Amino acid sequence: MNLNQVVTAPRPGRPKSEEKRASIREAAARLFMSEGFERTSMNGIARAAGVSKQTIYSHFNNKDELFRSCVMTKTQEYELLVDSDQYPDLYNGLRAMADGFLRLLSDDTVVAVWRLMVGEANVHPNVAKLFHENGPGASRESLLAYLQDHSDELQTDDIAEAAGVFISLMAGQYQNDIMLGVRNGVSDSEREAAVDRAIRLFSALYGREAT
Repeated sequence: MNLNQVVTAPRPGRPKSEEKRASIREAAARLFMSEGFERTSMNGIARAAGVSKQTIYSHFNNKDELFRSCVMTKTQEYELLVDSDQYPDLYNGLRAMADGFLRLLSDDTVVAVWRLMVGEANVHPNVAKLFHENGPGASRESLLAYLQDHSDELQTDDIAEAAGVFISLMAGQYQNDIMLGVRNGVSDSEREAAVDRAIRLFSALYGREAT
């Protein structure tokens, strides 16, 4: 931008610092997906994002933190961290989480990284652990806390079991097929039917009243 240019109105959208952080994260995600975690360098991320390495370190302390941010951003984007303040109704919250999970399975970037983590697990277990803690693990912990908040609406004292059952109901027949490349994503109609089915079966198993 010309330094003599007068800015007469604020720029819409995200603040520049957040835009820069997001662009770094997006560049890093592409490299993690194509090169793998270990082969991706901070210098490479800087080149891909069009920033200096110092700029990256002003937003992220190290590569681990940047990778965690990439994974957590997707977890949040697809509403896999349910919250009782946002969803005071139990089944609305579970519906949002199931819908988000099935939308996530149609995200090619997410699927590619998930497959990559399976391949990295034996060679670089610390990377797989980072992925799990900020992706599937974080989602499960959020679900456990959410169900605990609504335990008076459930016919069980085993919240961990109920959470595990709901995760299985969400995945249904889709997750394995997509991860193995047998199918590509979940259509809108399939997702709607799958969410309804997961909620109906979970309610029948654990709900105090049919909903």
